[in-house]
Amino acid sequence: MRIFYKLCLGWFIILSTYLLIDFIVIIGGFWRLNNILGILLLVLPYTVGTLYYLLFCKGKSKTFYALGLFIPTIAEKIIIYLLGAYIYNFNILDVTSVMNGIADGGEKIRRGLESVETYYHYLSSFFSWGYVFGGLLLSLVMTILLVRFQKGVVSKT
Repeated sequence: MRIFYKLCLGWFIILSTYLLIDFIVIIGGFWRLNNILGILLLVLPYTVGTLYYLLFCKGKSKTFYALGLFIPTIAEKIIIYLLGAYIYNFNILDVTSVMNGIADGGEKIRRGLESVETYYHYLSSFFSWGYVFGGLLLSLVMTILLVRFQKGVVSKT
């Protein structure tokens, strides 16, 4: 049970970092810098999560580290996808339309959500296939680095 709590704390750290970056971008007025926002959201939360797992979760299994990084990565992509499909009124099974609509800021927004369009378009316009696969690749690389570094730590002790 203690392992599950450490895993959940790692997920919470990743989520908190992600939301902190979003809020700084909104409050700071940097929400039009799409590429920078995408890179920040792709790299920083998972780097902070990796540092947490590296420093406070030593000697865990490969599965632990993979779950710690892949579940938030996949959940984030699914949430942005489903939220975009809902806001822009696309069928969730039409993947191409949803991905293009999110990246381009779809023309037809769901009735009653007009005020959301102002910020959501800028906060999700970085979402593309590159962001999806880049996030998965980054999680894979960080998981491999965590496992290799932990093997070095365990073998030295």
